[in-house]
Amino acid sequence: MDENVCTTRKSLKDLIKEHGYTQKSFAIALNRAYSTVKYYIAGEKTPTATVIVDMCRLLDESPKTVLKSLGIDVTGVPDDHIDDQ
Repeated sequence: MDENVCTTRKSLKDLIKEHGYTQKSFAIALNRAYSTVKYYIAGEKTPTATVIVDMCRLLDESPKTVLKSLGIDVTGVPDDHIDDQ
């Protein structure tokens, strides 16, 4: 097994559905071809950092959640911290 892949995670397909999108409507909102989104869901392609950020915005999810949904291990990656000012 690839050590960079999480074994327990909410899938991108589930996140898309939970946020009221179909795969096709998500592809349109993401400005990507439907086939490209299908490749992301299947794990056959990895989106660029810019596309991942767009996914976070559309799904209103953290980068860690979206990365996990793509099967990317985020173990040890710190969460964002808001500095008290």
